[in-house]
Amino acid sequence: MEPIKVTKWKSFRLRDLWGFILCLSMVLSPTFETQAANKKKVALVMKALTNPFFSTMESGAKKYAQQENIPLEVFGTERETDVERQIGIVENLISRGFGAIVIAPVDSKKLVPICAKALEKNIAVVNIDNPLHKETMAQQSLSIPFVGSDNHTGAKLVGAYIKKKLNGRGRVIIIEGIRGVENADQRKAGFIEAVTRDSEISVVATGSANWHTDEALSLTVDLLRLHGLVDAILCANDKMAIGVLQALDLMDLTGKVLIGAYDNIEEVRNEMRNGRIHATVEQHPELMGQYGVQLAWQALNGNKIPKFTSTSLDLLTHETFGKKIALFISHLENPFFKSLYQSTQAAADLFGMDLVVSDAQNGDARQLSAMMNTVQAGVSVLVVNPANSHTIVPGIELANEKKIPVITVDRKCAGGEIVCHIESDNIKGGKMAGEALVRYLGGQGRIIEIEGIPGTSAAQERGMGFNQVIWEHSQMKVVARETAHFDRKRARETMLRLLQTGVDFDAVFAHNDNMILGALEAMESVRYTLPRILIGFDAIREAVRAVEQGKLTATIAQRPERMGRLAIQSAARILRGEQLPSEIPVELELIEK
Repeated sequence: MEPIKVTKWKSFRLRDLWGFILCLSMVLSPTFETQAANKKKVALVMKALTNPFFSTMESGAKKYAQQENIPLEVFGTERETDVERQIGIVENLISRGFGAIVIAPVDSKKLVPICAKALEKNIAVVNIDNPLHKETMAQQSLSIPFVGSDNHTGAKLVGAYIKKKLNGRGRVIIIEGIRGVENADQRKAGFIEAVTRDSEISVVATGSANWHTDEALSLTVDLLRLHGLVDAILCANDKMAIGVLQALDLMDLTGKVLIGAYDNIEEVRNEMRNGRIHATVEQHPELMGQYGVQLAWQALNGNKIPKFTSTSLDLLTHETFGKKIALFISHLENPFFKSLYQSTQAAADLFGMDLVVSDAQNGDARQLSAMMNTVQAGVSVLVVNPANSHTIVPGIELANEKKIPVITVDRKCAGGEIVCHIESDNIKGGKMAGEALVRYLGGQGRIIEIEGIPGTSAAQERGMGFNQVIWEHSQMKVVARETAHFDRKRARETMLRLLQTGVDFDAVFAHNDNMILGALEAMESVRYTLPRILIGFDAIREAVRAVEQGKLTATIAQRPERMGRLAIQSAARILRGEQLPSEIPVELELIEK
């Protein structure tokens, strides 16, 4: 009987064991499946989600992830001092098997070990906003890509502005962020360097408010009671600047102390409109979020990514808020000028300016009339993209009489006093197109050139540069030169007419992308066997896609979005009383497949 008992017992244990294994597999199976799904996810881990700076960062990251169909989850802490909470978030993400982590660390040193643990688990890590401590990473032989702005440089922008407002003399207080955190330390150092260099300004006190409004309020009250009235207070973030302003209100010192800040949150922008806060720095957190997710996704998919990706900095000051800026643009239906306008509008919004826009629709008389009316009504700065370089001169001269500064963009003006001209080198761009044709045709061939609007600097200079190159090659010849006024429809009609004449050609160069796309449409409409070379100018989105598809050979990029942004940045500098260079160049690039 004993063997039977043993057999039954063994049978029972075996059946029980298989049941346990089955139950365990049912429990663990979803976990394994979840971890497998998380391997293709990116996590964005930020500081306090209540801070508008990080809300903007989140928006930039989510917008990019949605556009590119990237699985993204966002996490954050309640306060910017909550180191343990952020470490716990990353620990949880590691256990859940996320493929990539983008982190804006609460503490530059204390977050290094958990980031190292993530890397050990083959999780891609990208550091944004606040740099992890270099020496601490070096001790663990870590290399983590960083996306962000130069906090030292940004603080120097504010410090230099305050120094100029104080005429190099005075007493200042600095309200720091969390001590030992990289961006807080860099901003403090930048402030001090800028205000004290070659000046008689003294820093009478510094103190940490840990990025928080309430702590900045109480700290400011204590420091002012201890050191007396000062001329300026520099704050390492906007939330603390609000606390400083509250302290000044309580002590009846509002308007007697300049306030410099950092981050450009909406609450500070409202105070700048009222002249109660004087300067802040925009470091584009939306780009930090976007670039962080972009690089993390690339790394997750096995691509090599750069160690450092920079985001731009803008000094914003109260002088620009509420100022009216007039933009005169040649034709908004042209994608190039539409892009220029959109970037100008976005920059004007950033600087708190009111942008008044006039579209000439390529009518030079219309543009002159609009300019005359606007100048008489009064604006702070004119930004002019001439429909015709000569016709617009009386409008420029009237602005000169009224002491209204004028900035020209893309196309030059033939007369009047211009403070600053922003453009790409159109002669150089024309040469780039010519050199590309020479290379593609092997130094011999027959070319059709489609010109822009006669009298505009862009048409003249692009044609000049292009033909200088062609004339150097005896076996290359322009067999037809037609004017299509930068217009797509006219270029299509011109090309159809040329095709009907039976002209023999190997290549077409058009002075802008609208016209080369019009020429392409004409050839496709009659099923003409395309020539080997079609080159445009401007790198509008549709033309770049056509290059990628092999329909166009190349286009010259001259970055209208950068021109618009530079125009507003220049207007802001004028309003601050700064000197500008007479010309600001925008680099060109040949876009080819």
